[in-house]
Amino acid sequence: MRLTPLRLVIFAAAALVFIAPATAAEASSTIKVVCWNIEWFPGKFRAATPDQAAAHMKLVQSAIRDINPDVLLAQEVGSWQAFADLVSAVPGLQPAVVSAFSSEQTGEYWPQQLAIGTKLPVLAAWSEPWKAGETITPRRGFSAIAAQLPDSNQVILFYSVHLKSNRSNNDAEAQLNFDTRDESVRQLLQHANEMESVMFKDRVAGVVVGGDFNTNNDGQFGDSVIRTMEEGGFHNAWEKTPRAERLTWRGDERFEATTFDFMFTKGLGTPQAKLLEGSGDCSDHRPFVLEIDTPKTTRTSTP
Repeated sequence: MRLTPLRLVIFAAAALVFIAPATAAEASSTIKVVCWNIEWFPGKFRAATPDQAAAHMKLVQSAIRDINPDVLLAQEVGSWQAFADLVSAVPGLQPAVVSAFSSEQTGEYWPQQLAIGTKLPVLAAWSEPWKAGETITPRRGFSAIAAQLPDSNQVILFYSVHLKSNRSNNDAEAQLNFDTRDESVRQLLQHANEMESVMFKDRVAGVVVGGDFNTNNDGQFGDSVIRTMEEGGFHNAWEKTPRAERLTWRGDERFEATTFDFMFTKGLGTPQAKLLEGSGDCSDHRPFVLEIDTPKTTRTSTP
């Protein structure tokens, strides 16, 4: 069911998690966006000890300090406090939203959340679980922010996502994974379109979606996630990157390294992502960066 403008405004207000102070970051001609699945952060394990969590925090803080992003789209973050401690390592980088999804098995808080931090002024920030589809209700959901461009009334929408994993015991379960990811992306595109056409009508300069999609377009999986994003008007930032230069997941003793993590942009040209090596002690995923040219706009009055 499609939301009417009034219902959308009410829902967005109800789902609002945090609005950052309206103090602008340094004006820049580019926005440096970093996407990273940080692997059960902090600790690298679900039942990490305090010492393991502290050691992991220190390593990732050092890595993020060196990368110095303007926007950080993070996955597998344990809590708001953990994310706030992480981004404190970078001057000007503030936590904007951390989701609070629960386990579908126990109903308890799930320690793999979706977070966004930014140096830009934030007009709105929220997280939202995926809705029940006709046949599938996907796990988790997304976190999102509307960040205002310097000296402008326009915004860029940023989404952090983590789609269904590939764990399965048979072909039927594998197909369910594919179908679940497809349903998530269908809902994501619908939401982004509604933000552009209703909530921030005539103010959206661009959209960035980043995260762990658990799929790729290398013929490994049976979903249509990448194609659907592209058909929805999004540019794949790995589009021209050779496979060997976009292996975001490091692999393990069972499976070879592959591309699981993507950033897609809309309305922002065709920027190309770049893989950052990072340390294997930080995560089983490598961080990657995308530099976006900010649209040249001027501030105008808004209703």
